[in-house]
Amino acid sequence: MSIVEQYAKGMYLREEDFEVKRIICHNGMGGCFEHCGLLAYIDKKTGKLVKVEGNPDNPLSRGFMCPGRRIAAETKNWPASLLYHPNQLLYPLKRVGERGEGKWQRISYEQALDEIAAKLKELKEKYGPECLGFVEGTYRSDAFLVRARFSNAWGNPGNYTSPGTICHHNNWALEQMMIGACIETTPLISEKTRLLVSLGFNFPESLPRTWQVIRTQFRKNLKLVAVDPRVTETVREADIYLQIRPGTDGALILSWIKVLIDNDMYDKDFLKEWTNAPFLVRTDVMKLLRESDIDPKGSSENFVVWNEKTNEIAVWKSRNFEYAPKEASPALKGTYKITLANGKEVECKTVWQLLIERVSKYTPEYVENITWIPAEKIVETGKLLWTHRPGGIAKGVPPCQTGSDNRWHMALVTLVLMTGNLDVDGGQVLGRHKPGPVINGRPFRESIYELQELVKPEVKKKQLGYDEFRLSSWRAFDLHNEHYKRVWGVPQAQASHTFGSPWSTFVKAILEGKPYPLKALIIWGGNPMMWAPNTKKVYKTLKSPNLELVVVLEHWMTPTAALADYVIPSAAKSLEHSYACNFEDTFDLLWVGERAVKPLGERRSDFDFFKDLADRLGVGEYIPWKDIEEYERLKLKEMLGITLEEGAKIGAVFSNTPGYLQTDFRSYAYVDPKTGKPRGFATPSGKAEIWSSILEELGYDPLPQYIEPPESPISTPLLAKEYPLILTTGGRFQPMFHSENRQWGIGFREQHPWPICDIHYNTARELGIVDGDWVWIETRRGRILQKARVGPHIHPKVVNVQASWWYPELPPEEPWLGGAFISNANVLTLDDPETLCPMYGNWWNRALLCKVYKAKPEDLQMLPFIK
Repeated sequence: MSIVEQYAKGMYLREEDFEVKRIICHNGMGGCFEHCGLLAYIDKKTGKLVKVEGNPDNPLSRGFMCPGRRIAAETKNWPASLLYHPNQLLYPLKRVGERGEGKWQRISYEQALDEIAAKLKELKEKYGPECLGFVEGTYRSDAFLVRARFSNAWGNPGNYTSPGTICHHNNWALEQMMIGACIETTPLISEKTRLLVSLGFNFPESLPRTWQVIRTQFRKNLKLVAVDPRVTETVREADIYLQIRPGTDGALILSWIKVLIDNDMYDKDFLKEWTNAPFLVRTDVMKLLRESDIDPKGSSENFVVWNEKTNEIAVWKSRNFEYAPKEASPALKGTYKITLANGKEVECKTVWQLLIERVSKYTPEYVENITWIPAEKIVETGKLLWTHRPGGIAKGVPPCQTGSDNRWHMALVTLVLMTGNLDVDGGQVLGRHKPGPVINGRPFRESIYELQELVKPEVKKKQLGYDEFRLSSWRAFDLHNEHYKRVWGVPQAQASHTFGSPWSTFVKAILEGKPYPLKALIIWGGNPMMWAPNTKKVYKTLKSPNLELVVVLEHWMTPTAALADYVIPSAAKSLEHSYACNFEDTFDLLWVGERAVKPLGERRSDFDFFKDLADRLGVGEYIPWKDIEEYERLKLKEMLGITLEEGAKIGAVFSNTPGYLQTDFRSYAYVDPKTGKPRGFATPSGKAEIWSSILEELGYDPLPQYIEPPESPISTPLLAKEYPLILTTGGRFQPMFHSENRQWGIGFREQHPWPICDIHYNTARELGIVDGDWVWIETRRGRILQKARVGPHIHPKVVNVQASWWYPELPPEEPWLGGAFISNANVLTLDDPETLCPMYGNWWNRALLCKVYKAKPEDLQMLPFIK
């Protein structure tokens, strides 16, 4: 009897029979983003994974395992149940029938790579390197660096697309333009935190370990405000609950700003010293007034304020980080007449004055009609942002998953700045997209190795969405990168999902050949049949004869893999290969984990795939490492001076260099010992820019605005009569993570067997629906089946539909495609071009109009799995 069988039977295991590996729990193996440390027990004789348990020595998780993973481990021996699942892909497959027909031929890894490389070479010669697109997922891999090196060396302009477009990355791209880095998604909650606002963030489902820490260590010290149309566990714990209409968060934020301004509750000193709130804006052209406007010899890098001391203008010298004259006292509010260098007199207003005017209409009474939140509650919670400091806002993905989010997210950044909550203990930490961790003066920064310099300016202009969605393209990236390198000494990460092309640009290039034909896709770490909007159009796109090559790297035969020409079995990180990563250069700490076992079958890491492809396409010199483990070992040795095993024993490596420590709050105020000047922000002015000069240069309105959803009782009242309910979807639910691990036998599906549609009991009663009924949820784009969960836990006018559902127990070939159209919420979502965010390309997953009705018995007869 093997050790695995002994363990399954509850028999005693001898210590000398197994080896312990320190691994990291992460998405792709059934985890989330929290990177908890695990101990993996490996049978010395067979090399198989026997069991896992929480690693008590990991400095972050300290032995914690979330309920979903712990139950799966106890009932199904996860992650061994995942790794050795009979449906795991072990060998490369080549399509021999029609795309989606389900006819495959098993081939060797070498043959697969040879044929893929030959086809890519043929397509490059005919259409150019821009004919290749990369379709990705949410942090499913640690190989983004090597993807960047491969594409840059091969001449690709950066045609990458991912669900990051609607999952925080749209906000992070905007924040980089405004403050040079990113505010952490959740505040740094400590014993000093006095206020936590949960804006559509359900901690127990999204960050279970963080929620445990909040409840057990810090809950008694802080006031919790929850904003959500659903009554989640976070809401039940809250002191104040704001039940908001989906898609109207921006109006609430703008009203909070007005409440604070009207009550003189904002940090004037911070705004004057560290932001461009006092900078003057020409109202004739709505652009910042620059020194070059008033002085022919002046610099366009310098900006102008009104000096209250002398009642005349003063100039902010951006590179010197000082005013001229130095003792200038900039006015925060006001309207002024300024004479330009050409003698013309123009009206100018301060940035802060223009913001005051912009928010003037968002009174609590006006916003009550938009959001459904009582005006008195808007006032009460708005004032808390000032009276209960430090504190901050945990912004979940719900607001991100709309086409209007970026146009008001700048208001949230402004809210953090005006309350003085930026980068303070207990407040909103300036954490992501800084250069850390910095160990012994050296940054652990993958962007150093990306070879961005290989992408020439004329190639960058070929990037899909280069002109249309400028915030996500090279246009914004390069404008910001200049200042990022100046402040931090290293380049911004091209591999990050804040950079790339929205999915809509891929669809247009494939189906219409505009602006040029996209002929090949490498889909890795993602399942676009589940994550991309308007599933029917996704299917049409992936099936298009215009696509001559579709390669999918996967663990399973997903609906997306079923439509591929080649399926390459992918090794699971931290199970089948080592893991040393700082999350695409977005975190100021480094996670390190050993691999648990050798890759099964002919599975390869994503890193190995891109390296082997580069070797065959003549750019192998740019990826000189043998495999991912060699790269990670060399990287750890060069940057940190440690071995992989030493790093795994530590689990998480933090900065140890002054000015970059996690306890170094107000990092923008850190004084460079060489210059004697503050570090400032990685922006053109060196200040936090409430009016972003980069957004201005890109042609966008730099001030926030609320946009009513394109489908709503207000914008489309006639449509609302046919579709009277408001749809929201995309929220996290344990133990699932996006579309992963829906297979029976792993231990997750057993805990959450069916897709759930939340509906208020009064609404359900009117529709003749009872708890547990299968119901149709329908929008203008299609309909899907889910099981009704009836109760008081959601607004009567709102229904919540779980996302990313497919059924691996169904046949993968057409017409089933693993049930991709049966319960998948993206059948319902909106991607009409005119509704997309003009800055970043976000589409609408939420705040859509729908109707719900009970499924008939004959509707269910075609679904044998339900029985």
